[in-house]
Amino acid sequence: MKLSKCQRIVADDPARFKVVCAGRRFGKTYLAMREICYRAKEPDQNIYFITTTYRSAKDLMWKILKRKLIKLRWVKKINESELTLLLKNGTTISLKGSEDPDKLRGVSLSYVVIDEAAECKLQLLWGEVIRPALADQQGGALFIGTPKGRSNYFYDLYIKANKSKGWANFTYTTLDGGFVSASEIEAAREDLTESQFRQEFLASFETTDSQVAWEFKHELHVRPALMDYNTSMIHVGMDFNVNPITAAILIKGENDVLTCIDEIRIYGSNTDEMCDEIKARYPKSKVFVYPDPSGSRKQTSSGGNSDHKILENAGFIVKAPRKHDPVRDRINAFNARLMNANKQQCLLQLTVNTPLSVWTSIASSQARLFLTKIQDLTICLMLSVMPLHICIQSSVLLQCQRNHNDGVWQLHNTINTASIITRNHKI
Repeated sequence: MKLSKCQRIVADDPARFKVVCAGRRFGKTYLAMREICYRAKEPDQNIYFITTTYRSAKDLMWKILKRKLIKLRWVKKINESELTLLLKNGTTISLKGSEDPDKLRGVSLSYVVIDEAAECKLQLLWGEVIRPALADQQGGALFIGTPKGRSNYFYDLYIKANKSKGWANFTYTTLDGGFVSASEIEAAREDLTESQFRQEFLASFETTDSQVAWEFKHELHVRPALMDYNTSMIHVGMDFNVNPITAAILIKGENDVLTCIDEIRIYGSNTDEMCDEIKARYPKSKVFVYPDPSGSRKQTSSGGNSDHKILENAGFIVKAPRKHDPVRDRINAFNARLMNANKQQCLLQLTVNTPLSVWTSIASSQARLFLTKIQDLTICLMLSVMPLHICIQSSVLLQCQRNHNDGVWQLHNTINTASIITRNHKI
């Protein structure tokens, strides 16, 4: 099989265990297929290709591997349901998912490729299942993937490979692979945060996985707010919690910038009362509302109407996605608006009266957002209008809401307001 220069370096290295950290579209799967075929030439081998899920294994490798081996006339028997190929020389190649590593126990293996290694349950998979399975045949392994922070076992193995006998590590960018043009990579730089770009395209182990708003900088994003705004048209980000139900009010200003000018919090309330409050504060405004997608469900407590229907009945224009994007995608997009890889600032946070006081870290399920402690301040956001879903919904801060003061509620609601930029809805 023809390999690129970088792929050839990996393939020719004599190390038993190889860890390849590479950018997106480098050609990782193609390299994995080559390594599998190279080992499969030997008779009576038992080779595994493992990735995140069974479905991913089928989508990534099954068709291209099967086609390649059939073309070589090596195949004796194909098991489509088990994703297994039996070759004429007695070698078996099996594709597996890593959802439940314990199901992979009990076999003797000659060689293993673990693709998208940073996304797998790698510590359990390698330490308790695969490494012992390679012992009797003294088999080798290829770990390959794009990095996912430093608090990840893929990073641990990468460091181990740098100083352990029989191990080798390799780092290649997307551009090194030769499959993506430099112009396309530069275009991607515009859409990603700096840390995202370094991780996904430069194959850098970033340290942002314990934060949510890692691109937020006090000195860059905190500015004095203006006191006079045109409210003929307002845009409202809304969260349907009962205690409190919250909304943030934004207007579109110069240079297609949105500014958050107000916040509404009503405890022990409902969507009808929120509509009344918005109308009372902004009686002459044309109102666009960008609520949580869950508000489309009908509720018996609202006379069979959904929250979205209540908003429409109040005369508001409702724009909501049908479902949430994955939390990780929303967080990444939110940070890209704070600062992209070209150092372009798209989202500013402002105060109305006095400076923000102190930073505090608040743990939230599997993420941490470095929040600002607010004392009777109004938090304002400015963000460029982009046809991109950048919502960080309340689920990210769910465990913060009940344990901290109103300052947290204010900032939570402001971040929740980022949902006003939704995919395919340009204000």
